[in-house]
Amino acid sequence: MTARTMTLFQIVLLAASCWAGGAVAGTVSLAEAVQALENQLAAHPAATSAGPAATARYAAGLVAGALAAYEHSRHLDKPYISRSDGIDGRAGLYNPDNIYASALLAENGRYRIRGRRGRHVMLTMQILDSYPIVGLGRNLAVVDPDTLGIRPGDEFEILLGGPRPSGPSYWAPLPAGAKALLLRQTFEDWNRETPSSLSIERLDPGAPSVDASLAAASAGDYVMAGTRTWNEGYLPMIQKLPINQLPTPRASDAGNGGLGGQQSIMARYRIGPDQALVITVRKSDARYQGIQLGDPWFVTPNYVDHQVSLTRAQSVVDRDGRIRFVISLKDPGVANWLDPAGFGEGYVFMRWQGLSRPLAADEAPVAELVKLSDLAAHLPPETRHLAPAERAEQLARRQAVPIHQR
Repeated sequence: MTARTMTLFQIVLLAASCWAGGAVAGTVSLAEAVQALENQLAAHPAATSAGPAATARYAAGLVAGALAAYEHSRHLDKPYISRSDGIDGRAGLYNPDNIYASALLAENGRYRIRGRRGRHVMLTMQILDSYPIVGLGRNLAVVDPDTLGIRPGDEFEILLGGPRPSGPSYWAPLPAGAKALLLRQTFEDWNRETPSSLSIERLDPGAPSVDASLAAASAGDYVMAGTRTWNEGYLPMIQKLPINQLPTPRASDAGNGGLGGQQSIMARYRIGPDQALVITVRKSDARYQGIQLGDPWFVTPNYVDHQVSLTRAQSVVDRDGRIRFVISLKDPGVANWLDPAGFGEGYVFMRWQGLSRPLAADEAPVAELVKLSDLAAHLPPETRHLAPAERAEQLARRQAVPIHQR
């Protein structure tokens, strides 16, 4: 992203964190909040390109996420880890290669996380300063079990907050302002890798069940907060991104709790029925490399029935060490097709996690908009093509082990 975009991003985070820090402007009923959300979405420019079905799914996802955060906030003395399950409809461009889970925290609390490390490529635990969905949340710290020597198959215990314990336990302090724990399990190969099992327990006795600074907040307030965060803050910002152009990969700010060794790209695409957007990127040595599409609401379309994402392990690499992805509304018959699920415009997101070094200039991806009829001229001769039966088999493998069922 450009410096201008980053500045806008920081402004959005600041605005969202005002609510997350406890400022409640007023209490509204859930019915009023949902009606206000529906009215706002009906008048939003994205509703035209997304269509009524996708708009309804987006609204339902916002409400469901806000209500889940509200439920968690009523039981801060007995936190629990809940997964963001589903196939589509969630705000924030859910990555199909991740299992996301979260629990709410109090900055003065003490916690024990127990688990068994699965055989997926990465497990990270981010400490955020706002509740999921109702705020974007700045990363305050990251706990990476892999750097602690925890390996696939290992059982582990990690302590958060309070004084440093004696003995061999893994421990990390809770930064001021800590409000949520986001757990992310990342997969490269859906069929072979296995998930982790995780649980959380609050250890300080007599902890209050509700954050006193949010005690007056209603479920409707949470929905309204999510509406402001996404529809009035984040969406207007990302809609300023250029179309069919890829910015330079951006490194996460590890000093502010971002994932060290991660870089990403976010861009917009717009294609017609007779066009294709070809994205070329070098295969990297990152622990995880993936690409996905999002609809005009920045929501991942149905990723089980449509190949809206591909990891490095799921992609065909050409002889020159590059991967060429083709985004088109019609199936072009190539293995690395990214199916936008009928959306002629939306978002592209590319991720590299666990990099040993920043990406070099020649590793930055490039995009080229071409006529679908001329596609072959823009792909190498060895490009793998799929017959309809082979495409059906490719999708069947995808449907057989969707991550949301793990």
